[in-house]
Amino acid sequence: MKKLFTLLVGALFAGSAFAQKTWTNIVVNGDFEGTVPAYEQWGTEAGGYAEDYDFASITADKWNSFWVHEWPGDQTKQQRGTTTIVEDPADPTNHCAKVVIRARAEGEAAGNLTKDYTGNEGTYGSWDCQFFIYATAPIPAGKEIRLQLRVKADRDGSFETQNHTTPGKYIDANAFGNINYTTEWTTVKVDGELVTESRASGDNGLFQSIAFNLCTDEDANVIYFDDIKLQIRDPKEDDGSDAGQWINFMRRGVYSKDNIKGIGIVNENGKNVEKPFECTNYTLQDLNKPEGEQQWPADVVEVPGEPGVMAVHVPVKGYKIVEEQDTIEGGEPKFNDDGTPAMVKRYYWNDDTYIGTSAPARWTCQFFVSTLHKMVPGEKYRFKFKAKADKPTSLGTQAHYGPGQYKDYNTFGNESAFPISTDWTTFELGDFESVTDATKKVIPSGVGKPTTSKDINPGATIGCQTITFDCVPLEGEDNNFYLIVDEFSFTEKYVTTADRTLGTPEDLKLPINEGEEEQATPIDLTPMLTTFELEDVSFLQKPSANDGLKLFYMQADPDDPEADPTEVSSGYLTWSDGGFVDGKGQYIEDDMGVQLFFDEDSYDADKKTIDVKVWNNPDSGISFADGKTVQTKLALSNAGWYYVYNITLGTAETLAGITPVKAVKVDNGYIYNLSGQRVDASYKGLVIKNGKKLIQK
Repeated sequence: MKKLFTLLVGALFAGSAFAQKTWTNIVVNGDFEGTVPAYEQWGTEAGGYAEDYDFASITADKWNSFWVHEWPGDQTKQQRGTTTIVEDPADPTNHCAKVVIRARAEGEAAGNLTKDYTGNEGTYGSWDCQFFIYATAPIPAGKEIRLQLRVKADRDGSFETQNHTTPGKYIDANAFGNINYTTEWTTVKVDGELVTESRASGDNGLFQSIAFNLCTDEDANVIYFDDIKLQIRDPKEDDGSDAGQWINFMRRGVYSKDNIKGIGIVNENGKNVEKPFECTNYTLQDLNKPEGEQQWPADVVEVPGEPGVMAVHVPVKGYKIVEEQDTIEGGEPKFNDDGTPAMVKRYYWNDDTYIGTSAPARWTCQFFVSTLHKMVPGEKYRFKFKAKADKPTSLGTQAHYGPGQYKDYNTFGNESAFPISTDWTTFELGDFESVTDATKKVIPSGVGKPTTSKDINPGATIGCQTITFDCVPLEGEDNNFYLIVDEFSFTEKYVTTADRTLGTPEDLKLPINEGEEEQATPIDLTPMLTTFELEDVSFLQKPSANDGLKLFYMQADPDDPEADPTEVSSGYLTWSDGGFVDGKGQYIEDDMGVQLFFDEDSYDADKKTIDVKVWNNPDSGISFADGKTVQTKLALSNAGWYYVYNITLGTAETLAGITPVKAVKVDNGYIYNLSGQRVDASYKGLVIKNGKKLIQK
């Protein structure tokens, strides 16, 4: 019988390692039933605003949890009124809150549209009609928060969410993202957010209210709300394993060129919440270019005057202001009433491309740093970079999902936070000693909460995979930015296996014998070596906590079949060692299963192959004689980054009928023959391309 080996176990799953506080609900009568009033009239005078109400006078026995900015029946004067409690149109035994939204045309006809951000009357913003949830207590920074409700309307649509102190005192936009609704009751739950910015600017107090901006289009509607909960709890208590290893997604600095793909989400209404995207770590954008040509991978160049210093180059055009005589339609000169020429300032790029009658926005030229990791509000992070430019200027930041897909303004620092000079300046964001404000050591709330492609929860948002730099144009002068990103790190607590998988999972069929001898199958490592940019697999000879061959089992969530599976158990395999899986492909510590292992002679440096040897313990009870197969996974790991293989174990006869080789035409990817040699389109026969075996015609 084949000698059995011991697996070096490095379990990464610790689902019970963190103590968790319970949720506390901080709204009253969210189901709009019972004897406790859910509302009280306030601000009823014409033109009344939430700021006019004395919230300090509310007592515990008469708590005002819900209000709405509605309109009186004659719609002649602006008024903030009460939430109307009605019977559910579909169920007379149930009560809910009813909010009537007027159309833009009605507001314009009445002449009483709301104020805009600058206090000007007569605008129709999404805040023209608002619904407020007022909690029973302020919410301090550091709390996790969950919003849950049921919603339906007379027609499909969506509304925005904001954080307020008391209703009407704005703190932060996009508190829980946009929430979508249909004509049927839909339960919405957005949870896990960590409150990092709980106080408004000035002395407006602590975050205590959620505002729903209901006028997100120009049509009238009626929206119903029910079963509203706003819950808070203390964050997970760290048992010391929170940080773990810092994973730097810029592991090769300016040379990092990972292929990053965003899945995109389409909610149950068929409305695209986030679009799929594909990019590399460093991307540039110029909004003045034609559609489809506005983004491209950033160039890495040698910095002028600094031999050997490589940096990402961001060229930014300067602009000029030209005072010209204005024109009327048709290009005829325009004159003032007194007959003098009507002059206007027009803006042009230095190459004479017309911009418009206002200066170019700071985000006209943007530099994106994207990662495979979807950031979670409240998680620790480190972002370190240095920058210089030909002319002194500044950088501003935004949070984006993928490049160009805006999520939040001023997430990591405003326009003046990063002054750029002609000398290198180093900036550190996140969990560094130089950052003294604890709230700035974690990802802020504005990036949104990541989800998976299965998530059709109205209002779901994927989160942020990109830090965006607004490269401010200068008047009169072109400019050149140079940036070196040293680190963009997250901790193992939040980084998933999918985040750390660089190679597209490959399918391998590994035959086993029903007898006592192992079956050896060579794996072509050329695609993996190309992905890791390695010449050989010498790193496998010195396995550690982050290097070596790794066998792991992925557990799917039965309630979430499309979600990324969780890494349940794993172990690193040294040379001559192996690990066992059971009939479900799960790692087991005893020898009653199927063993995968390697030895010192299994690697062929010339052919770039490694033999994976498989043996099935006859006493394990796992029989393949009836055509049964076992699914598991194998990963080659380099410094914590994975190249994953999907493994199918079975007899040679069973595997012969699985996944036949495809015949395809060649495209632009690198191609290798089975000896690991790079070939071109003229080569005929079986080849390796993008980790797949193909027949090239």
